[in-house]
Amino acid sequence: MIKSLILAVFLMPVYTVAQNLSINEVDSPPIIKGFCEGDPSEECFSISISQFMNSNVNIADIIKSKESGKAYIQFTVSEKGEVINVRSRSKFATIARVAEDAIKELTIAEPAMLNDQPVAITYTLPFKFRSLEIGNDSARISGEGDFANISDVKEVATPPEFQGYETGIRNIVDRYKYDLGMKLRQMNYTDKQIDLLKISLIVAANGEISRKMVIHPDRKLQNIVKAEVDKIVIKEPAKNKKGENEKVIISYDFSS
Repeated sequence: MIKSLILAVFLMPVYTVAQNLSINEVDSPPIIKGFCEGDPSEECFSISISQFMNSNVNIADIIKSKESGKAYIQFTVSEKGEVINVRSRSKFATIARVAEDAIKELTIAEPAMLNDQPVAITYTLPFKFRSLEIGNDSARISGEGDFANISDVKEVATPPEFQGYETGIRNIVDRYKYDLGMKLRQMNYTDKQIDLLKISLIVAANGEISRKMVIHPDRKLQNIVKAEVDKIVIKEPAKNKKGENEKVIISYDFSS
């Protein structure tokens, strides 16, 4: 039976009483660099922070932790455009940590404005990672198998061998990422669009790909990449220093 997991960023902001203003009290919200720079609206801010989180959250850590739940991430964007006072509230430590880490990477192009003056705002983001039935706009994970005892592909003695690629970590990570990026460019996708792409694969000890996850805010591009990932054939599984087969996770972050 095929299941799916969903990464969802729920963006109904939680307004708090603080010295700083909330997003609904300003004339225009902060503008995240690379997003909505021509549309300083609250709606565009919500969409852009969702896209930013989906592209910058460390999904591999959440998968390995087997957590499924919500974290509230509160942060302030100062009148200078600095992201400060990032903190979280959650009973799910890994989800909270990776969400905090992603928010700390936010680069603000312009601060919030009120009466033509830059002002600080405080924003609370409910961030949820959960298992659901198939059907969403943010992430696609398919396959079976649990998430226990997974090693990062860079930690094993010998990585899996992809059909059509020479053995070695650079070939299955850097070379595959380069080839897929070039194929998307040939389809007229821009570097900015490709930068938002994240892929994670779990290769079981028997060499089968038990999980495939593709994250991108554009459903069409997401489905194209999912079809490409489905073509991957594993010739040999990963092995540890003892020569034993090892279950690994392979992650591709196209923003780096």
